[in-house]
Amino acid sequence: MEMRDCVVVGGGPGGVVLAYLLARQGLRVTLLEARGDFARRFRGDSLAPAVMDWLDELGIGDDVLDRPHAVADGFTWHTPRRSYRLADYSTASTRHPHYVLVPQPEFLTLLTERAAAFPGFALEMSARVNGLVEEDGRVVGVRYRSGTGEQREVRAPLVVGADGRFSQMRRLGGFAVEELGAGLDILWFEVPRLPGDPDLSGLDYFSVPHAAVVALGQGAVWQLGYVIPTGTVAQAREAGIGPVLELTRGQLPWLGERLAGLTDFSQLTLLNVRITRLPQWYRPGLLLLGDAAHVISPVGGNGINIAIADAADAGNTIAPVLGAGPEALDAACAAFERRRRAVSDAEQRNQVRTERGTVARLRDGDPDPVWVLKLAAAVPPLARALGRRSASAIAIPPPTPALLAASAR
Repeated sequence: MEMRDCVVVGGGPGGVVLAYLLARQGLRVTLLEARGDFARRFRGDSLAPAVMDWLDELGIGDDVLDRPHAVADGFTWHTPRRSYRLADYSTASTRHPHYVLVPQPEFLTLLTERAAAFPGFALEMSARVNGLVEEDGRVVGVRYRSGTGEQREVRAPLVVGADGRFSQMRRLGGFAVEELGAGLDILWFEVPRLPGDPDLSGLDYFSVPHAAVVALGQGAVWQLGYVIPTGTVAQAREAGIGPVLELTRGQLPWLGERLAGLTDFSQLTLLNVRITRLPQWYRPGLLLLGDAAHVISPVGGNGINIAIADAADAGNTIAPVLGAGPEALDAACAAFERRRRAVSDAEQRNQVRTERGTVARLRDGDPDPVWVLKLAAAVPPLARALGRRSASAIAIPPPTPALLAASAR
């Protein structure tokens, strides 16, 4: 058995950022990740302007930009007739007027390398949590199986579940889940990005009657997503790879022979889009954040950013009270949940409306965006306002003076 100040379960963006922030403030934090590496395919990679500004405040924004990355200065909806620039990020930040698309393994590796510079940080990969340790109605630690097969136990005043949309911590903690519905699933694949490719906005949606494909520019590759209504993957599999290739070649003909290697439906990676909320994120000793607490749809690209903003808030809120006793810790976690729930609830309401409208247009064969978005595209100040709203909706709080006072390395 090992004693720590905090145990974070889940090595995605929210968990890694929180572990870094706690370690930076001199706390003993153990990060447990179930996988043996940080290789994440087709996961959220787009860092919002507000997140990049926050990373600058911490002194690590330039470190992120030193990693392979691309930028997206807007969101563009393409139809056979014309293109609509629905969101323009040029006024979302002075230094970062765009989303920064950094492959998730690069971002996670960077943050854990920075965290490892602090003596209180410990990372264990291939650590599969299989039980909670409870005393007098409080969670006081976790049991897990290590990569070598040993059963281990680590204890702390607080356990944080940041293990994503299929959260084991949520299940072990007995948290109820409410499904808000989701209308879209995405079949992802990628192809190399070459010099001379069109200069797209970086976040592009190509819509034709009854079908759509998403194109994300990510430095060395194009990440492409074939959009299907939720629950129709069996029909898509039966249709095979043909419709995917036909749509992609029709809308992105310049990809040419790069699509020749896509020959079988099994090469596609299915992302089941879900939008879920929890009536409660916290029980004594156990706090959930990120997708473990509120699954955010890929619509808008803000899932990773809201998880990071959750971690930023938790790092500000929890660090000062981890040694202050159960009552102070409970109050801090409750306050954290109230603030962050308002953010995730608003984002999810917007996503539910957007997905329902998009699915209806797919089924009706209408490739155009709704009239409100057409208006925004026609009036550049509105597109810039939408860009600022999208980038700031995550409500990331500024670092506390105590956090800023700690060395960045």
